[in-house]
Amino acid sequence: MKPRLFDRILLGFILLVFIAAMAVVVLCVTGVFPAENVKAFVAELLTGADNWRYIRIAVIAGAVLLGVIAIKLLFTRSARKEKETGESASLLASDENGAAYITAASIDSMVQKYVKSNNRIRECASKVTILESGTDITLKAVVLADTNIPELCEKVRTELKEYIETYAGVKVSQVAFMVVNTYTPTVAARVS
Repeated sequence: MKPRLFDRILLGFILLVFIAAMAVVVLCVTGVFPAENVKAFVAELLTGADNWRYIRIAVIAGAVLLGVIAIKLLFTRSARKEKETGESASLLASDENGAAYITAASIDSMVQKYVKSNNRIRECASKVTILESGTDITLKAVVLADTNIPELCEKVRTELKEYIETYAGVKVSQVAFMVVNTYTPTVAARVS
């Protein structure tokens, strides 16, 4: 699921803080910041005089804020969008008794049934996308080598559109048919 914009901004902030912390660790390990200076700074911050009080409060507030943001990102799910899930559906009918939908998977199953009924198509991968303007169907097929491909493409696009609109009850806005390969069946040798 794609995260919302606000969650992406928070995640970016957390990552920038993490990158800065890792840069400080690398600088300490490589000796740019000597260990004695780092120890003295941490000791002064934790147990120092009152002039460090506001810095301690800022550090505590920053740590709490980062913790809350991390917990929010950990337990908050992004808003679910139908188009991004595998369960997108098209509205068939709606009245005072409720609504009826058909999923893209159901339409895809109908597409595969239609394609298997055509003896000129050897294999076919299909993808169904439900949009507000209608349903888009994309087919990638392997057809028999001696097939008139332009005729087959026109026949499949026309008949499949009519089939889905009649039996699924959804408007088909586009049927894209792509022949990705041809297939020549091998003939078994006759034994005399």
